[in-house]
Amino acid sequence: MRNVAVTGMGVVAPIGHTIETFWNALIDGTSAVAPIPDGASLTGNRLWAAVSDTFFEAAGLPSAALRNTDRFTQYALVAAHEAVTQANVELHPLRTGVIVGNTMGGFPLVTRTQSAYAAEGHRGVPPKLMALVIPNMAAARIALHWHLHGPQLAVSTACASSLDAIGIAARMIEQGEIDVAIAGGTETLLTHVVYESLARAGAISKNPNAADASRPFDVDRDGFIMGDGAGIVVLEHLDRARARGARILARILGYAQVADAYHITSPEPTGEWEALAMRRALDEAMGESREPVRAIYAHGTSTVVGDAAELRAINRVYGRDAATPVVTSLKGHMGHSMAASGVMSLISGILGMERELVSHTLGTRRVDPAAEFDVVTERPRSLSFAAFQVNAFGFGGQNSSVVAGR
Repeated sequence: MRNVAVTGMGVVAPIGHTIETFWNALIDGTSAVAPIPDGASLTGNRLWAAVSDTFFEAAGLPSAALRNTDRFTQYALVAAHEAVTQANVELHPLRTGVIVGNTMGGFPLVTRTQSAYAAEGHRGVPPKLMALVIPNMAAARIALHWHLHGPQLAVSTACASSLDAIGIAARMIEQGEIDVAIAGGTETLLTHVVYESLARAGAISKNPNAADASRPFDVDRDGFIMGDGAGIVVLEHLDRARARGARILARILGYAQVADAYHITSPEPTGEWEALAMRRALDEAMGESREPVRAIYAHGTSTVVGDAAELRAINRVYGRDAATPVVTSLKGHMGHSMAASGVMSLISGILGMERELVSHTLGTRRVDPAAEFDVVTERPRSLSFAAFQVNAFGFGGQNSSVVAGR
């Protein structure tokens, strides 16, 4: 892949509601992990990382754009507005695609409505419930706001959703179907119901200490912390971006997606298929760039089996030598934002490449000795790099990887 440029980025995250506040919080070591509101009756650690309601203050959108929208759609609209504004791009109605990933749409609203229905009957059910909560609404409302008639797609591949949305969008640009794409992911699953389900499944950390409940690749890791938010990027055909004098933030150099076909929640333990996704993305990237990958933005969720499989995958692909990239994960800062996690890592990598700084893996104290690579801990790492890799893996054996660079 050689013709896909990133010209705009936007984010709504637990640690920041704009690109700059997000970046500053990453570098400052800010954590958004905090007690769950009204969570006294919950099991587990009773922690998650939520986007505060102040994200509306950074929206820059007319109120009409956010009317009759659920929170996951609002996140996507606000992030898309920042990305489109930064790109300063003309969006041709028929040559612009919108591809946005998420997992379960407006599930929190569904649970609240079910409770209202039980208490009030049909009067507790909003007439537009379906139009608010179905997963395609994030992409639909972005297309509606900018009056776009090109491809409009919702991608639902669990925690790999946003990387897959970006990979699909990049392929469409490469193949000439569209010139520009608004792509990424959005998530809002922060409900007591989802928390308890994941806690009963053993996925949620039992550690009540917010500072290190999420500790990717740590020997003492015991589960992840739920998060939410959205990340959106604007992708353009490289020639088009250059012709209009756009600032090119990065290029998408390689993308791959393969399935474990092993288990509905647990990754294949050896990391074989995660490694294959990484290798295929690298192979495509190396055909277009001679720059070595020097940083990996790992999925790194802080689960026992998930991190074990990924560290084995990274070991398989890179091994232990002087050229092995440094590895980091964002999950200690803001939990696991599920479908939005991959694009948030991509955005972090693009900012880090520009500023020659890799954010650290917050919460991690003692790196698992099985890792044959250097995990960035304690503080950000000064590093000049021109290519990096992002991983995103999800329930159902979804394995996605993207290589980006200059």
